[in-house]
Amino acid sequence: GLAERVCRWVSEELVAAYGRAALMVDDDNPVAIGVYERIGYRRRRLLASHVAT
Repeated sequence: GLAERVCRWVSEELVAAYGRAALMVDDDNPVAIGVYERIGYRRRRLLASHVAT
């Protein structure tokens, strides 16, 4: 759908500009994980992360 097309476009723009793109998603969000995997993202486990706001 639209969300998948937007995610694909944003990811392609990031890769074109910076050479790579990454994101984090909760394990309990299988719909988002499916979208990201369909557009080419691969899963990598993080042992810990901290996001400062």
